[in-house]
Amino acid sequence: MVQALPRVLDRLAADPAVRVVVVRGAGGRAFAAGVDITEFSDRAGRSVVAAFQADYAAMLDRVRHHDGVTIAMIEGACVGGGVELALACDLRFAAEGSTFAIPAARLGLGYVDVEPLVSAIGAPRAAEMLFTGRSFDVGELAGPGLVNRVVPVPELAGLVLQTAAAIARNAPLALVASKLALRTSAGGRSVRDDPDIQAAVAACYASEDFTEGQRAFLEKRAPRFTGR
Repeated sequence: MVQALPRVLDRLAADPAVRVVVVRGAGGRAFAAGVDITEFSDRAGRSVVAAFQADYAAMLDRVRHHDGVTIAMIEGACVGGGVELALACDLRFAAEGSTFAIPAARLGLGYVDVEPLVSAIGAPRAAEMLFTGRSFDVGELAGPGLVNRVVPVPELAGLVLQTAAAIARNAPLALVASKLALRTSAGGRSVRDDPDIQAAVAACYASEDFTEGQRAFLEKRAPRFTGR
């Protein structure tokens, strides 16, 4: 996953028709079961661990900075690095009965990239998750920061596809600007004074899609956005 997901995102980014990416686990048993710690045996050495951590951090950064909207479709266990991956996505929808855990302390592993977790569930609950290493049912954590919605298993796929379709109908440049503003705000930086955000907003106003949006509104029809 560490090597494959960035390559997939790069291919999708090259296709202007792709505006939403859904990240999900296979088989319904887990969204992501975390890192295979057998790769980190004594024989592996610190350099192997450091290289993996760097690769995984780069993969998460690639997910966060993907121009399209990313949706984590969570069913089953979401463990360790899987929690980080889910939090790197823009939206998260979970099935009832899904669980979240970060068992780093039980494995003797250091876990320091806590900012996204604290932002999602708050410092007290994040501390409990990290200190105990226990598994939390999504119902315990389903505040406004961790997941957007929790639904029965049979409804999850339909909800994700419906949401993705609604997003894909909107103007791509507007989505890029909104995503950039949200990411900047989450990082504690001023949105109003950021030159990249100003440029993204200016691109929206200068686009053909802006004209199309106004024309469609006046003509009382659905707009046909192209990303130009």
